[in-house]
Amino acid sequence: MPDPQQPAPADRSDSDDVEQHACPKCDAQPGSPCRSRGGAVASAYHTRRFTKVPRLKKALRVPTPADRGPGRPWRPGTPPPAPIDTDLPSADIRIGYARCSTLGQELDSQLDALSKHGISRDKIFSEKISTRVRVRPRFEEALRTAREVKAHAPHCRVIFTVYEMKRLGRDAAELTALADHLTAHGLVLEMLSGPLPGIYDPGCRSAGPRTSGSPGPSRAAHLRHTAHRRIPRAAAGHG
Repeated sequence: MPDPQQPAPADRSDSDDVEQHACPKCDAQPGSPCRSRGGAVASAYHTRRFTKVPRLKKALRVPTPADRGPGRPWRPGTPPPAPIDTDLPSADIRIGYARCSTLGQELDSQLDALSKHGISRDKIFSEKISTRVRVRPRFEEALRTAREVKAHAPHCRVIFTVYEMKRLGRDAAELTALADHLTAHGLVLEMLSGPLPGIYDPGCRSAGPRTSGSPGPSRAAHLRHTAHRRIPRAAAGHG
């Protein structure tokens, strides 16, 4: 039996575990941060809530992470997905993301490609926003959903799917950071088109996308290497 005082797995944070529970003090439901008396997102989770997590019972304070917006007007969050029976056979679960830069551009071709790839529309997150905007709400929501799905179905491969590489970032540094983030949370990146089509799975020891069997550098490393070759910082950011 795991020690409840041990740190959380790498793909889970304190906030993820705390928000599995409703708060008995402010009535925040699972998937939402705690709420202050003034109606803002609380700066820390209420004690009666975070002590429901065995490994946090002795903690003095569990701060609300920045991505939950402490101090901002409180809004209900997304309820966590229902737990998946771990006795079920493993499967691939895809979360899709589509983006274009301006309101005048269309998303239909990306949405259609993701749908034809087997991703239901309720699991596709889309927005019209430039990659020059560092915080992209639907992109962050897609990543958070992928992390939550992985936390509830650790036996499944959770794949973050986009149509092409430039939907994700303006330069190699952004793509490198994303590759590292996905790897840290046990997630897999997939691109359907462009210079790097295929699945980039850090758990697979193959040299490139859509290959198997031969040893070589991880696909995440291959992605970082190719991104630096294909997207020089000065030329990136179109579309």
